[in-house]
Amino acid sequence: MFRTTYNRLNKKQVEDILSASAPPASASGRCSCLVGKTLRVILDQLPVEGPVLEYTFQSDTQLTLKENDGAAIKCDYSAVSMRDITLFSHMITGTKRGYTVIVNWETSVVTAFEMWFIDSEGLVTNPDEEYFEVEDICKLGCFVNREVQRQYYFGYVETPGKNPPDTRDKLSLRLENCMIDWKDGRGRHNLITYTSSTFSTFVELDTPDGGDVLTFVSDILQISDSMFIHCFCEVEFSGRLTIEVIDLFSVKKLGVIMGIDENDKFEHTLYKGQGRYLGRYAAFYDFNDKGDRYSEFITKRSDYSVRGTRASYRPSLMTKTLTEKSLAEAADNIILFNKDNKSPNAIFCEMSMEDTSYCAGKALTFLADDGYSIEYIFTTGKDLKYRFKDESNWREDEYRATLLDDGLVILGHNVTGLNPPGCIILALDFKNGLATCIDSRFGGKYDLHDIDPKYLFGVIEMEGVTPTRIFRHGFTDELLGRAFTWTYSDSISSIHIYNAPRSYSWTIISNAAPGTPGSRAGSYVWSSPCDYIKLRDDVYIMNWVEQNWEGVMGCACMNLRLMHDCGFVYGITHDCKNIFLDKLGAIARDAGRLDLSGLYPLRNFNVKA
Repeated sequence: MFRTTYNRLNKKQVEDILSASAPPASASGRCSCLVGKTLRVILDQLPVEGPVLEYTFQSDTQLTLKENDGAAIKCDYSAVSMRDITLFSHMITGTKRGYTVIVNWETSVVTAFEMWFIDSEGLVTNPDEEYFEVEDICKLGCFVNREVQRQYYFGYVETPGKNPPDTRDKLSLRLENCMIDWKDGRGRHNLITYTSSTFSTFVELDTPDGGDVLTFVSDILQISDSMFIHCFCEVEFSGRLTIEVIDLFSVKKLGVIMGIDENDKFEHTLYKGQGRYLGRYAAFYDFNDKGDRYSEFITKRSDYSVRGTRASYRPSLMTKTLTEKSLAEAADNIILFNKDNKSPNAIFCEMSMEDTSYCAGKALTFLADDGYSIEYIFTTGKDLKYRFKDESNWREDEYRATLLDDGLVILGHNVTGLNPPGCIILALDFKNGLATCIDSRFGGKYDLHDIDPKYLFGVIEMEGVTPTRIFRHGFTDELLGRAFTWTYSDSISSIHIYNAPRSYSWTIISNAAPGTPGSRAGSYVWSSPCDYIKLRDDVYIMNWVEQNWEGVMGCACMNLRLMHDCGFVYGITHDCKNIFLDKLGAIARDAGRLDLSGLYPLRNFNVKA
């Protein structure tokens, strides 16, 4: 899905696709438990006013709906059941709306999702002229016509002579950082991590180009101590909506997917699935937080009293269009190491490890096994001269260096005069004579914003240093399945989950005042391709690139004995006016480890994809 191109459909195209749609299908058989029943569903009025839905089920494929005691409308539907739960889903004939209703027969409690395609041409932005900060994106109402909107309502089934139930399903953090390996009746095989109450992540294990961690805006609701609702929309991708009920006793689920697929065909299918519980990473909300409200980090950006609101994260709106001309101009306006406090990523260096002058006065050559080389003279602890293979003239730039382990230096510098622009990050292991170079340039194969890192493993050629004959630094799977928190500053921390061989996800945690409900709950989540490199036992590099959108590369070099990292952030500002190279640093806590080795049997960590 990450590399799939989805057409930007207009209003009429969506209407034409819906007019040719078929009744809801079921990949796991139909439930006939509703046939002959009449249900009057009363939905609560807060935070968004819910309708009254009256259903009469003539068969296992047809029902009649009265919405707010209006005229009866015949609709096609399908239903599936599990334990005391029935989920049924339908579109409303002649409209672009529908409902998915989840009924708990034991308690008479209902959660209903209204689903719709917008009745407008959506908000069209001009990336050549404008971009938006993450704080403003959720307030824009910016969505495309193919994206399914949703609003969930809590309520109950009215029973004559009985009082309404006192309880309702509710927002919940009880699934936070739970990971399940799912297979369902559609033939889908997904690794899902429920990262917060508003986002979840996926790895598509059944597709040839799977393996990238995908992040979707989600609703995670609790039915009981063992049963949950997971609703997510493929925002920034197909726009399809999925609603699932999860039973943690049996690790089974049932669900429905509704929307327009990659072939621009309408899809509305119910299914069941069987999962394998893999465990949980640590969750870091306050101990007294019941998880029944959104975090302040979310609510100050999204007004959930407005129908359809969701905390969408849309990186495609966060940058202006980058051209070769603007890239060249930005290279002439580089911000190095947060000079004059102008860096857009200064927050990443507040917890940086101290600079080192370990290299000052040294002269060496980095020699890669493929013949690539760079000759260096470190004139001071912050200034260097260097030249690439076959260059006669010396280049000069500033650098910063950190001592990450005994005799192991991490340094980074811009490369002035390159077209396209680029930087060098080096891991110099003077103790073993080994070195790793990450030579990174703008202009990756997917977008001009993308930074394309080239990994080169080799040795240090220097008087007094003898490299090991056989061993080299190299790609590794030793971090796969692990998670850590990284605290960058007094205001921002994140949880990293290394849940794929060359991809990962992060959850931003607000360091708000402890004791405030929702203060520490997970908030925005996203994911990126990355590469993992082992330098020594307990010492690694995790290098990620926010492809397709933001134009940022982060190189986190971590010593897990110190539980600290160092490294660099390299990228271009959202207005495309400046390139920046900053230090990176954070202190860590171990957030758990899950065994994911059996999920990725075809890994080859000696070959860069």
